[in-house]
Amino acid sequence: MGDRQNLKMAIRIAIIDDHSIIRAGIKSVLSKHPEYEVCAEGANGEEALKIVEEFKPDILLLDISMPKLGGLDIIARVKRISSQTKIIIVTMHKLATYVLKSLRQGVSGYLNKDNVAEELLLALSSVVNGKVYLGQATSEYLALAAKEPKKKPIESLLNERELDVLRLVAEGKTAKEMAEIMFLSPRTVENYKNSILKKLNLHRTSDLIKYSFENKILDV
Repeated sequence: MGDRQNLKMAIRIAIIDDHSIIRAGIKSVLSKHPEYEVCAEGANGEEALKIVEEFKPDILLLDISMPKLGGLDIIARVKRISSQTKIIIVTMHKLATYVLKSLRQGVSGYLNKDNVAEELLLALSSVVNGKVYLGQATSEYLALAAKEPKKKPIESLLNERELDVLRLVAEGKTAKEMAEIMFLSPRTVENYKNSILKKLNLHRTSDLIKYSFENKILDV
């Protein structure tokens, strides 16, 4: 009976990452701490939504770049399905575009995969106690970015939808795939893309990808 009571009290965690070795590493860390219970795992955003619907986990550990649906594209939907589920992003991406987009959508933590073994328990403890946790690598990058010579921020040129389209273009998504992810028609997606090209004074999709990388907007 005591074991069953302890299990009920455990913080229930779902792990979403398309690399099984990452999921195994996280589970290995958590296995030594009975206050946490891994209730489910998945390999992409579609599986994440099904898992959140079924298990309503306390915490969702979520990667960004995954097949089908990426992490940034499901945060709002996760919140609608299970408003009590707190999200910690676990990713290789550290650029401000990803961090700020995640925070604006209400995630509770942001970790770099290189540091997950050392920082995961700190992040979980902080999030359980109602705090937002930014990993050391993320904090250091944001601090360095803040010291760089100021350029006109991309956020002042593009609106939220256009920023999403730019990110998805750089990730190699087709107009049809972007339309499905964003719940828009392919024609509307193309209109957004044309608007971005005009605002940035560019001409082709390849120019958008090059611009994104050269201006450190994306690090796909």
